[in-house]
Amino acid sequence: MPIMTRMRDNMPLILILLLVAFLITIVFEWGMDYLGLRSGRSDVIAKINGKTIKVQQYNELVRTITEQLKTQAGQEPGEAEYARAREQAWQTLLTQELLDEEVSRMGITVTDEEIREWVYGDNPPEDLRRFFVDSTGQFMRQTFEDFLRDPNKYIQDPRGENPEYGTKWLTDYEKNLRQRRVQEKLQGVITASIRVGEGEVLQRYLDQYQQFNALYALFDAVALVVDDSVTVAESDLRAYYEETIDQYKTEASRKLKYVVFTDAPSAADSAAARRDIDEAAVKARSGMDFVELTSMYSEKPDSGSVFRRGELSPAIDQAVFSATVGEVVGPLQDADGYRLFKVLREQEGKDEYVRARHILLPIEGDSAAVRTQALSILKEARSGKDFAVLAATYSKDATAKQGGDLGWFKKGRMVPAFETAAFRARTGEIVGPVRTPFGYHLIKVEGRDRRERTIAVIQSKIQASTQTRNDQLDRARDFAATARESDFGKDAQELGFEVRETQVQGKGGVVPGIGVNENISRWAFDEKLGAVSEPFSVSGGYAVFTLEEKKDEGVRPFEEVKEPLRPQVLRKKKIERTVQMASDIRSRLGAGDSLARVHELDPRVSVQPTGVFTLGGVIPGIGRDPSFVGTAAALKVGEISPAVQGTRGAYLIQLLSKGDFDSVAYASQHEMLRGRLLQEKRSRFFAEWLQALKDRADIDDRRSLYQ
Repeated sequence: MPIMTRMRDNMPLILILLLVAFLITIVFEWGMDYLGLRSGRSDVIAKINGKTIKVQQYNELVRTITEQLKTQAGQEPGEAEYARAREQAWQTLLTQELLDEEVSRMGITVTDEEIREWVYGDNPPEDLRRFFVDSTGQFMRQTFEDFLRDPNKYIQDPRGENPEYGTKWLTDYEKNLRQRRVQEKLQGVITASIRVGEGEVLQRYLDQYQQFNALYALFDAVALVVDDSVTVAESDLRAYYEETIDQYKTEASRKLKYVVFTDAPSAADSAAARRDIDEAAVKARSGMDFVELTSMYSEKPDSGSVFRRGELSPAIDQAVFSATVGEVVGPLQDADGYRLFKVLREQEGKDEYVRARHILLPIEGDSAAVRTQALSILKEARSGKDFAVLAATYSKDATAKQGGDLGWFKKGRMVPAFETAAFRARTGEIVGPVRTPFGYHLIKVEGRDRRERTIAVIQSKIQASTQTRNDQLDRARDFAATARESDFGKDAQELGFEVRETQVQGKGGVVPGIGVNENISRWAFDEKLGAVSEPFSVSGGYAVFTLEEKKDEGVRPFEEVKEPLRPQVLRKKKIERTVQMASDIRSRLGAGDSLARVHELDPRVSVQPTGVFTLGGVIPGIGRDPSFVGTAAALKVGEISPAVQGTRGAYLIQLLSKGDFDSVAYASQHEMLRGRLLQEKRSRFFAEWLQALKDRADIDDRRSLYQ
């Protein structure tokens, strides 16, 4: 089988996936029950927030990592690789314990059903799915499901020792999926407040796509200023320390516990939404103007919009296109409430839409054999057997579970051969086999339609009422009042509330688990230990907080950092010398001079072209120097800059050209850039949050006793 060959050829990658699965599983599973099984053991290599890490656990992980290094390199790892493996194992275990605590504290879980739906659903995990894609890019669903049933047929032990190797691999991989989903949920909670502004998107576009070209003269501090010519006094060190004092500050923080009172819609709210839509339906069917009713019952009036086949959800599409013009349809329930429809008008559109089912047989070897199978199935279908049942039985694509239903589509949506066959067939006709790059198709056309219908909608959303929100606010206030006179955690437990924790850093307004909320942050830094807040409005309800712990900011003393500062101050003073040199040269350049004249004035300094560059790219010979980039972006074409202090010395820059802003290109790139920025900000925020967890953790590291 081709898939078996591919799996074997990719065995190194599979082993890497196995390692990743193992590491991520360890990160979220070890430390729960595993560490408590042998409490009599004294071989503790570390304690993290009071939780013990055993030597055996650490060594097992080190061995796993080094074995993988050996498999990849084909030779025994050296001492440097072993050192990296030990550090990687330690960081994995440290991260594991800290995330474990947060996952437990936040009550994050993943059910078996979630994992099953992910694996067996329409979009299985990409890192596994790619092994089951044929040469045309078609996902081989049947082969994939066969692998899930018998993984040992596809993955064998490279040593030939364990016949159940594939089963073990799949078991570990499933654990990995669970932990991935846990981490996704955790990241979602932590990064819930992250947003991207329009100005950020525009700046990213300019950084990546606007082109510049310039000449520059570098006054290199290393080449032009020798160390012995610069004196660094203690006063210089102290002045630099004062200038950069923020680098030596330890930030203040506050630890909070809190209870959330959600304002989710109640049963009464759901019933009220149903009563409203039923009332609207009675009035609509009694002859009242439907458009007028939309302004009475919906958030905004609806005079009707044109819909074509396939543009509504399948159930609503079927209902409104089966109705007669003027008929009221519904109420129908959707994700967030109830809807009532009225078909106002109908007209024939320019495009014809076809609804079809298909059976797909991918070509995975002998195409003649696949075609013979297709003809056999075609015979069954034409003999009267249910096409949907045949599709569920034989089709090898994601629509099989829906009986091969492709819904409604117009020309241009399908590959040419399939489209031609579908649009030539009569309603009810079964045609094929039709060959496309995906394999052989049998097609049953179930409908043809050119109609366009103008439909008005009344929507009654199921949402928390003012009464529901007020009830929750009253509950939150009652709890806060009780907790001030008693014990916050004990009261919450007795009342059945989940107590959560969060750590607020500084006064920036970010409250992990809640989002950005300046009021909560300000309260945390203004109140005394043990204080209980009034309810704060948060996303999804109200929260009551208690202040558990205070950590004030501090500064590392000058004497502690003085000597490490000396090389930095020396470099700073040398660069300042080059800025003066560049300023002197700049004063000797005339209004019409080219920057090339700098070399005539000081032969030690050469003038170089940058070539075409973007603000976000790497400039040859310069790198990513923010001062250089910022100055170049602000210049007019032909203008020579004043002396610019950079990371290597000083620059003089002359701008040769600057590209125009392309509004059309920006519009086409906007959503992609926004998505990228959002992901970057979320990843950065999560990494910073994780680092903060590590910084705050109580760590007793005893590795030096065992290495």
